[in-house]
Amino acid sequence: MKIIQAFCALTTVTAFAPQQSINRPTQTAINSLTDSAFGPKEHEINGGLPTFNPPSRDRSQDEYANDTPATLAPYAVTGDRSSELSYDPAAFPKNLPLQQIQGGNSRLTYKMPQGADRAQIFIQSNGRPLKARVELWLGPIRRVHFMDISCMNGAETPYRGCIKFKNTDSAGPQTLEISTSDDSAFPALVGVDVMTNERSKERQAVFDEIWKSSTKLYSQGDKTVRSIPIADHVKSVQLLVWSKDVGKKSFKVNVEMLQGPNCKRQYYELQCGGGTQPYHAVFDTPGNGWTMRWTNTKTLHDGSHEFVVVPYELEDDAVGESDDMAPYYNGFAERSDEFGYGDTLGPHGNRIYT
Repeated sequence: MKIIQAFCALTTVTAFAPQQSINRPTQTAINSLTDSAFGPKEHEINGGLPTFNPPSRDRSQDEYANDTPATLAPYAVTGDRSSELSYDPAAFPKNLPLQQIQGGNSRLTYKMPQGADRAQIFIQSNGRPLKARVELWLGPIRRVHFMDISCMNGAETPYRGCIKFKNTDSAGPQTLEISTSDDSAFPALVGVDVMTNERSKERQAVFDEIWKSSTKLYSQGDKTVRSIPIADHVKSVQLLVWSKDVGKKSFKVNVEMLQGPNCKRQYYELQCGGGTQPYHAVFDTPGNGWTMRWTNTKTLHDGSHEFVVVPYELEDDAVGESDDMAPYYNGFAERSDEFGYGDTLGPHGNRIYT
């Protein structure tokens, strides 16, 4: 009992004891600290990070492009010239022969010939909203590639993609299926070009060159979001996705092309298996104020991948559109018996080879 009383008395005395004053330096004093060896210590604005006036778009792009360290991702997609790939008439052509698919969940199927491993896809509309779906099936039930397309104007912003897949059909025939939405008011125009082995190797070499020379953005998963502003003079951008260095697994993302605050002019749901990578596509960005918003929809431990967004065409040096048909058009080879399948590529007939 005496011990408890003594402890209470000690606590009471300590509670009413005068507190010792602690001299804390003010913020002004902290900023004016000096070092006898190195002189006054100056604190940079915003910790030395690049600053810009949000209403000035040009200033923000210039400062981030010039001042961002090489170890960080660039803030804006910008460049001084168009990509060399844009000068190739067979790369992402818009002048493929097109076949119309009516709305109301109509579909076209293209059997991939054995030995082929890459195909180009072009989908547009006659100025109406574009709502379509691209699927690559390996056998009857295994879907290895998925792309859901929703654009406000399919003539202004068509879809141009290049998918890679394994050149075997041991698990069943690989079939490319393109379908429209349930709304019968939104038809689509579709063109498919399956590459020969030589052209596929050339495209892979170009892809590797762009991939190695560009800054790769990392996306880990679990709804992580990346926002990439696009410079006003960029007419179109190319997207490259590959997970070979961060797990070699499939990826699933939502890609939004915004023109203004939360104005989704283009919206895509993309999913690629490990055997259908790398993925390469081109998105048109006419006008000003575009931003790409990248949302990873896979899990935190299973959705890691890297992607690259670089300019494809610029306004000042873009190649004019040609009225001539693209090389190797309306098919997949110079000769109809290139892969030994004859004219078995989907609904296209009456080919004309040069």
